[in-house]
Amino acid sequence: MTTALSDWRTEPVFALTSDTDWASEYAIEQLLGFAAARGIRPTVFLTHESPALQRAAAAGQAELGIHPNFLPGSSHGADVDAVVAHAFRLVPGTRLWRSHAFLDGTHIALKLFNAGIRIDSNLCLYLQQGLQPLEHWVGIRRFPVFWEDDVHWHRGGAWSFERYQEDFFSPGLKVINVHPFIHALNIPDDRSYQSVKNHIPSLTADSAKALRWSGPGSADFLAALADAVAARGLRWHTLTELAALG
Repeated sequence: MTTALSDWRTEPVFALTSDTDWASEYAIEQLLGFAAARGIRPTVFLTHESPALQRAAAAGQAELGIHPNFLPGSSHGADVDAVVAHAFRLVPGTRLWRSHAFLDGTHIALKLFNAGIRIDSNLCLYLQQGLQPLEHWVGIRRFPVFWEDDVHWHRGGAWSFERYQEDFFSPGLKVINVHPFIHALNIPDDRSYQSVKNHIPSLTADSAKALRWSGPGSADFLAALADAVAARGLRWHTLTELAALG
């Protein structure tokens, strides 16, 4: 695997990210184990406290950002200021953010910039080729998401990675976003997700064994992608590394 800095103008440049979305420690640990086994250091956006993620960050195996929930009725707070304060209590001093449901706005972006955020991945441009960093007017550098697990099923995507290889290995940023719960259960579609989502905060090894989808699904797709990236000698970057590429 090459260690040289990549160039999204001429080749695909990969980053693995994850939104925790209140997943259980078991689900988070499963995703971290997947990444560690492949030498991938993911950028993970937190909705809640996770000892597993704190350990991974301390060991240099993940970088952490915030995943504030600005939607009505949020457990993170009743207004933007309260939500931002809550998020930074989870990951003090972070420069990275993505909001739950990609919710955004001028007042939110300004408050986050003033709080120290300099990098985000708060826009999903599903399977669009030639992606490059965007410069938000407030001063935040944005790295759009190329592929996300639940977006893929909402767009009617198939779970055979081979069908999408041309898209994934075209030049441009390839920021991949997955959710620990969806990954742990290999969830293939929204109907399956709705039937098991009550297990999100409580999923264990035993319940995952009973609930995991046995057919082709999201975890299978990610594994095939990671194998294909490795086979081509390409590397995975964190979002902070992407910001340093120029």
